Amino acid sequence: MIGTSSYARDMLSQPAIRLLKRLASEGVSPWLVAATGEEFLPDSPSHSETTELLHGAVAPVLDGVTVRRACDALWNTFVESGGGEGRVSVPVDPWLVHDAEALVSAARSVYDEVGRPNLLVRIPATRAGLVALEECLSLGISVDVDLIFCAERYEEVLAAYLSGMERALSRGLRLRQIAAVTSVPVGMLDAEVNARLAALPARGAEAAAAHDTAAPAVARLLYRAREKRLEGEWWRVLRAAGATPPGLLWTEARPRHVSALVGWNTALAATRKVLEAAAATEQLRGDTLLNAHAEARRALDALDGLGIRIGEVARELEVGELDRLQRAWTLRS
Repeated sequence: MIGTSSYARDMLSQPAIRLLKRLASEGVSPWLVAATGEEFLPDSPSHSETTELLHGAVAPVLDGVTVRRACDALWNTFVESGGGEGRVSVPVDPWLVHDAEALVSAARSVYDEVGRPNLLVRIPATRAGLVALEECLSLGISVDVDLIFCAERYEEVLAAYLSGMERALSRGLRLRQIAAVTSVPVGMLDAEVNARLAALPARGAEAAAAHDTAAPAVARLLYRAREKRLEGEWWRVLRAAGATPPGLLWTEARPRHVSALVGWNTALAATRKVLEAAAATEQLRGDTLLNAHAEARRALDALDGLGIRIGEVARELEVGELDRLQRAWTLRS
């Protein structure tokens, strides 16, 4: 059994704990989104590590000492899962997102400062970010590539992942120790599309039917894209050398996403508030992603018929979120 510190039991209700266990049984790794480093640090080093609960954490901008402690809090999970779980994602300077060389340098600095193999360096998936993703993986640096809002960009992420891992293999690195996770801000995507639907009063019934469909549709297409890539010859070579499949992490989750995005070898990052709300209102109904790509395309076609094109939404969300991240980084500096 994968264990984690009993601090999770202390800060979550019993219904939320049961939800986390059920998610894990469905192949979904529960991650915590923390506003501060203290949220996912154990209250006491004497706490036992006996339950299968939180498998990772998405952290804000933290100092190296706090990140190191967070990685250590999830260390047993990391070891017992063979490196597949127990990771902590922290960002690099978002002002560097259009400079691949600077992103790689920043990622190396963070990785070296923290000094923990279960660290993920979070890099936005800009054009430069994709170049940095490949280079980081080739150097043995694990990456959480962020701000994926459409299948087209995810295909580019998968291509960069395979190239980076191929280069790592040619350098003789241990692929089992290198991880790549793709963060998909599903709550952000749904909120933006829902707002656009609300601005279509003349299409009331159609718009209402399309409410909350964008993120699940995109998630299903991403899941399918990963499945197809993992059927390829190069993935078989990498897997034989010890590589683990690239992860899919649903972020910015709302309670409804907890039950709507269930699929094997995925992860869901949520705040304590969202987990508690989902435990009170949502019922898991099994896998919702496998073989659901045809339904997903129909949902996106319906949105397109309403004048909402996911590619355009994705580009605007990326620009807007990068601007927000840059302003937030400047305020913290």
